[in-house]
Amino acid sequence: MPGTGAHVVTDADGTAVVRTAAGRFLRLQSPPPDLTRILTGESTRPAAPAAPDEEYVAALRAEMSSREAADARRRWPAARRTVTLVGSGRVLDDVAEALDEWDVHPRRRTTDSVLQEGAEPGTHAAHLVIAYGDSPAERADWPRLDTLPNAGIAWLRAYRDGENCFVDPLCVTPADPGSEQVRRRRLAAALVPGPLRTWQHATVETRPMSSGARMLTVGRILTVALAWAQDREATAGDTATVDVYRRTLWKFVPATGVVSEHPVLGYAPPHVPDEPVDRP
Repeated sequence: MPGTGAHVVTDADGTAVVRTAAGRFLRLQSPPPDLTRILTGESTRPAAPAAPDEEYVAALRAEMSSREAADARRRWPAARRTVTLVGSGRVLDDVAEALDEWDVHPRRRTTDSVLQEGAEPGTHAAHLVIAYGDSPAERADWPRLDTLPNAGIAWLRAYRDGENCFVDPLCVTPADPGSEQVRRRRLAAALVPGPLRTWQHATVETRPMSSGARMLTVGRILTVALAWAQDREATAGDTATVDVYRRTLWKFVPATGVVSEHPVLGYAPPHVPDEPVDRP
């Protein structure tokens, strides 16, 4: 059906149905006998379609357009379409392209500008910030962005550690594990924490990211972002899918082709007194 993602299908018994862009089949009531050819401009009638036929086609096209607009609103609600990207490279380029196709037009920002927008009332602060880093240097400022959930801003991170790819848990509330907590959790779980700590701060030249690794990483980012966008109660953590993403570290090892998920729970940081405590 021109102008929409719907298709008119005529069954073997002559019954006409329309398949919506979302894949639903709807039976048409009293369609014009030459509906398919009218829609494609290939009608065999000697004259132009009669007025009732034109009205039927116009109403059908309007109904399909309305359904597609409603689907788009459900796919990514307008109230959550202010998305900011921090970082550079093909991973974020692919994420931006996908979001554009979903009518979510992300902005590119630096860490300082994100924090400034989030702190100033009346600015157009992001609803979701997505960051990507290929190296420790590109992730150096991420602990500063771990405060974003305090301002009601969701915070999602993806990165490469050598050749391996990670997508951190989604941060929605201050209790969720931020970038620094995830780093410390990985150290605590490591069999060799000392070398891992050194590796996390090393400057290492890596090969370009493979297409497969990039597509899997982008897919995970978009999966988590979509779940957040569609979850009206994400800030309360009431939806099971989003709750899982808030507690899960995703990892892909290109060398072995293994995708794995690891639970990561947030924790309250230890209290650091402003002044030394006098003890009797």
